[in-house]
Amino acid sequence: MRFVYKMWFEMEDKSVLGMGLYRLLSLVRETGSLHKAAQQLKMSYRAAWGKIRVAEEKLGVELLEKGRHGRTGAHLTDKGLFMVDQFEGLLRDMEAFISKGSLAKRIDRIMHIAAKR
Repeated sequence: MRFVYKMWFEMEDKSVLGMGLYRLLSLVRETGSLHKAAQQLKMSYRAAWGKIRVAEEKLGVELLEKGRHGRTGAHLTDKGLFMVDQFEGLLRDMEAFISKGSLAKRIDRIMHIAAKR
């Protein structure tokens, strides 16, 4: 059995950070470029910038600072770094929880009990 999950941050019942935006922001942090991050995710620069703008509007904060005329790359703001770090921490915690096997054992036990009925 394999445990599959989705995780995202919500604000006022609206998703503001999910796996897609997390991956994009992480790659910007890694590459120092929104263009390179978008390429690695096989998306257009315009689509990538649009995702970031929508999230910034929902949150009311800037997540990304672009270099002058887009030529000196991009980097995450302190708030952008905070969001990515928090999301990464939760992903690590979830993976640690799943890797212990305790969840799979509990699910197997529940299924075994249900099958006996």
